[in-house]
Amino acid sequence: MDAGNIAFKNAVCENDVDIYWDNDSWELVVNDLSKKVKCNLYFVSGENAVSKITDLSKSNSQFASDDTDKNIRYIGKDPDNYIYFNCSDYSNQSSDTCEAWRIIGVFNNVTKEGGTKENLIKIIRNDNMGKYPWDTSDASINEGNGSNDWTSSTLNYLMNPGHTENAVGGSLYYYAKSGLCYYGNGKGTIECDFTSTGLKNDATRNAIETVSWNIGGTNSYVNSSNGLASHWYNYERGTTVYSGRATTWIGKVGLMYPSDYGYATSGSLTTSRSTCLAKELYNWDSLSDCYNNDYLYKESYHQWLMSPCSGNASNAYRIYNAKVYHGYAGNFGYMVRPALYIKSNLLIIGGNGTSDSPYELGIN
Repeated sequence: MDAGNIAFKNAVCENDVDIYWDNDSWELVVNDLSKKVKCNLYFVSGENAVSKITDLSKSNSQFASDDTDKNIRYIGKDPDNYIYFNCSDYSNQSSDTCEAWRIIGVFNNVTKEGGTKENLIKIIRNDNMGKYPWDTSDASINEGNGSNDWTSSTLNYLMNPGHTENAVGGSLYYYAKSGLCYYGNGKGTIECDFTSTGLKNDATRNAIETVSWNIGGTNSYVNSSNGLASHWYNYERGTTVYSGRATTWIGKVGLMYPSDYGYATSGSLTTSRSTCLAKELYNWDSLSDCYNNDYLYKESYHQWLMSPCSGNASNAYRIYNAKVYHGYAGNFGYMVRPALYIKSNLLIIGGNGTSDSPYELGIN
């Protein structure tokens, strides 16, 4: 059977056995070989997700490829980039079983864990998972203002595997558990419950690619000579950070970048996309046609971004009143929207990308 355009849907077995489908090795894995197992396997046809989005972009005004690396990005107020993800039941994908996420785009030559490169789709949760500090609010850390080192930040530890030993926040979102989280501004901890909003199962977690995230930053971003989306794209991939900070991080779940926000605009008939991209993100609050025609903008709340401020130990960037501006990493006042890259072998098996019919991925 050709695995190139076929996705596993489900298995119906006569005996109660612990089984799962391994998409990477294209095989059914049986964990208990002490029982005789007879299963019917069901498959659905689909199209490789990277190829499908790439093909769509060739003749569709909802896309642009004008950053330095010609990445394919969705643009506009509400493009058809909805996708079901983090589903409790991937064999029956709906708004009752899945979350709505958005496809940011297809990114070229993303470095994966191990050093190989692939073109990968980046997605972001359509709504936030709650309000949390970018980093610890422990009063002993920079007077409760947090640290802008993403590699050891409490938000990183909250969203990613490998930190269950941490008494506060450790991998709670990643494993959909409840426990203590930092509240922000040196105010200690609160009870956090991710049992319904965290990553629901191993099928979801196994669909996320482990990649090298760029975590370069800047301290100069307030005018048109240093604050455009194109400048941010280079800052993110640069080496300007606060003393001692890393410039890359290997992991699964991160946040969107300032450049993602900037490049997602389509502009309008009165304010063109090129005008928006020629305006510093720090002053986007003065151009409503730019942020109101950008699906990553959320009028109802401020959002944390992935990039640190290089000028001090505590500040990270956020979307604040439509503009990109820094704030204390220990601040509790900003929403978190997880972003991640999905594995390149995943297929789109249904949907058309609209809010009423999000794309469905062949995940099990």
